[in-house]
Amino acid sequence: MIKGISTLSTFLRLLEKYWWLLLIVCVGITYVLIMLLARGQNVWFDEGYSIILAKQPFTRLLALTGVDAHPPLYYLLLRLWGSTFNWSEFALRSLSAVAASGTVGVMILLVRRLFMKKVALLTMPFLVLSPFFLRYGYEIRMYALVGLIGVVATLFLVTALQTKKKKWWILYSIFVALGMYTLYMSVVIWLAHFVWLLVRSIKQKDITLKQPWIKAYIGAVILFLPYVPTFLYQMTHSALPGIGSVLTIDGLGGVLSLMMGYIPSWQIGGILSIALLLFVGLGIYLTIYSLKKMPQTNKQWFWLLLICFLLPLAFYIVTSLLPKPFFIPRYMAHIVIFFYGLIGIISALGWRYGKRITAIIFGGLAIILLTFGVVQVLRTGNFNFERLQMPETTSIRSVITCDSSSVVMADDPYTYIDSAYYFDGCNLRFYSPENINFSGGYAPLHDSGLRVSSAESVHASTLYVLHWVGSESLFQPSSHYSLKTSQTFNKQVVDYYVLQP
Repeated sequence: MIKGISTLSTFLRLLEKYWWLLLIVCVGITYVLIMLLARGQNVWFDEGYSIILAKQPFTRLLALTGVDAHPPLYYLLLRLWGSTFNWSEFALRSLSAVAASGTVGVMILLVRRLFMKKVALLTMPFLVLSPFFLRYGYEIRMYALVGLIGVVATLFLVTALQTKKKKWWILYSIFVALGMYTLYMSVVIWLAHFVWLLVRSIKQKDITLKQPWIKAYIGAVILFLPYVPTFLYQMTHSALPGIGSVLTIDGLGGVLSLMMGYIPSWQIGGILSIALLLFVGLGIYLTIYSLKKMPQTNKQWFWLLLICFLLPLAFYIVTSLLPKPFFIPRYMAHIVIFFYGLIGIISALGWRYGKRITAIIFGGLAIILLTFGVVQVLRTGNFNFERLQMPETTSIRSVITCDSSSVVMADDPYTYIDSAYYFDGCNLRFYSPENINFSGGYAPLHDSGLRVSSAESVHASTLYVLHWVGSESLFQPSSHYSLKTSQTFNKQVVDYYVLQP
């Protein structure tokens, strides 16, 4: 065992010589892994909504985001990205993958700055094999981008404190504002930073409004002020769907199982439960032990990263108790990188401070769980845990013939947005007896010429109706049509009608 430990130490010293090369390799592997996991994953409602918004003219895009639940920066960037690299799935998912792989690179740099090269090197595999993070690394949404902003801002914060140079506080202030313009839930990162800085200042007995970090937050608020009226409107006219849940003990267990094994709580078996409990127990033990051993400087940085994960979690627990809870697991996507980084740091520090066998067991168990999680992402894909369905729109599209004599009817606005990406060039319509309100995720369909309010207004030789398993189709074709086939793909159904002679 001693010989093996000595060999590992020698190997780490060798890797230190190729620090930058390994950093680049980790970023590249993360990007490739994300895009491999993305292969064959259908664009679903949230992603379809992102694409629809990104294709809008600039002023309409801003108007649509102003009546929804999220700010506009990601959609603007996606619009620029799609216009530059085209609107293929590969290109659109690449934006998130580039942001996610960049996040891994910056996180490694952050760990290197806070601790040492060896700690950063040992953290690399835990960051690359990060199932929950990888899953949202290909989502055509803002989560990967805001994760990058959060980690870069944390690096700027640390650099500002270490160098005491004003430019880093200015950059930090800008990135806090950018985070708020990308995802309002980025506030949990800034809140964690604020609490950590406040406690640090209290300990140093140096709390004044002249503190550079206070000025940085004031600057961020000023930068965000132009959007405050829109933000207030969104908060008072909430367009969030009613899919939030209270974050109970069972919910926390589900969050942990998703982060480590990408498996929901109701699918956790006995072996996985034991593995997760052992992982948590060893992690807590090594954390407490390492905190007692590490120097005060390292200790404060460790607490910064720990708070960047734990405080957002506490925020979600408290806010999930509101009358209308809004917590959903994917709101962890932009902070989970701190969790994976901490696994590597805890393993490395446990090793450094003498608990080598424990550190090996903890790190090895984590790698096994994370690898299992990556395989689960490959198997599960973008399964919708809220609706318990796997998008199968590409399969549906393959059985539909689009020509001038056919109409494809989405049963409701949700189905239209969920399907629209794959029906470019088809006569795709949606059924809604009433005009769509200019608010929420359906706002792009307000006053749409594609809306069908009556079955009698449909005139086509062939008609395809898209709806869902478990409920009768809202759109019922007129008596002039006869049903020929009905095919089910997971929970999606396509009914094929022909016009009677």
